[in-house]
Amino acid sequence: TEQLPGAVSGAGSARTSASCSLASSRESSTSAPGPTPYKVLMLGGPAVGKSSLVSQFMTSEYLHAYDTSIDDESGEKSVSVLLAGEESELTFIDFATADLSPDSCINKYTDPNAYCVVYSSADRSSLACAEKILQTLWTLDTISTKAVILVANKADLVRSKVVSTEEGKSMATAYDCKYIETSVGINHNVDELLVGILTQIRLKLENPERSRDLFRKRSSSKKNLNRNRSPASGTGTPTGSAQNSPKKYRGSRTSASLKVRNLLGKVWARDSKSKSCENLHVL
Repeated sequence: TEQLPGAVSGAGSARTSASCSLASSRESSTSAPGPTPYKVLMLGGPAVGKSSLVSQFMTSEYLHAYDTSIDDESGEKSVSVLLAGEESELTFIDFATADLSPDSCINKYTDPNAYCVVYSSADRSSLACAEKILQTLWTLDTISTKAVILVANKADLVRSKVVSTEEGKSMATAYDCKYIETSVGINHNVDELLVGILTQIRLKLENPERSRDLFRKRSSSKKNLNRNRSPASGTGTPTGSAQNSPKKYRGSRTSASLKVRNLLGKVWARDSKSKSCENLHVL
C-alpha cells in the first residue's frame, strides 16, 4: 500500500524515534529510576479501530489493520516512550463497546491523564458517538484539566469516507480539544498520535491552573454556542447559528497556529521528535 503523499519523512522520523524508544526501554537497567506512568483511556463506538491503534502503539512492526482477532485483545496495555530525554510509560485502557460502554468507562476510570476519543471517517454514526463522549467530558469539566484528543481513524478509506476533515476539526474546536487523522491500514500518523498524547499530557501537568484559565476564557468566548446537539440524529453537526460558530472560531486560531508552528519549525528544525507532533495541531 502506498504511503500518503508527504507522510513519508514525518512518519519515518517518528517511527525511528519510536523504535529507539522501545529499544531503550527494553535495555534500560533495573537500577535506573522507572519511567513516569500515565494512563490513557480509549473511547469510541464499535469497530472504529481503537484496539488496532493500541496494538500498533505496542510495536514498531506493521500490523494488519483489519485483523479482527485484534479486537479480542482489549484490556490494558503499556508501552514506554522516550521523548525529550525523559522516559514515560503510557498505559492504554481499551475495552470493547459490547463489554463496557464509553459512559461506563468514564465512570469506572475517573482519573486517567488523557482521553483518546476515536471515530471512523467511514461511519457517521461513530461521529455522533464521539460527540456524545465529548459532551460528557465537557459537562464533567474534564477537558480543562486533562489531555483530550479527537481521532479520525481509517483515513485510508477515501472512497468510503463520509465524515469530512472540516467536520472533525470543527467539532474538536467546539469542544476545545486536539484533532488528528490516522490510519493503521497505511501506518499514517500513528506515531504522531502516540507522541502527541504524551506531549499533551505533559503540557496539562506542567501548569494545570493556566490550563483551567485558558479553558474558562475560551468557554466564555463561546458561551452563545449551542451545546444542545442531537448525536442520536447521526448528523454530528451543530444546529442553528452554532453551525457556523466553530468554523469562525477555528479560523482565528488557525492563522495564529500557523505562525507559531513556523517559528517553532525553525527553532526545532533538527529535532525529529518535535516535528513528529506537527500534524496534531499542538500550539
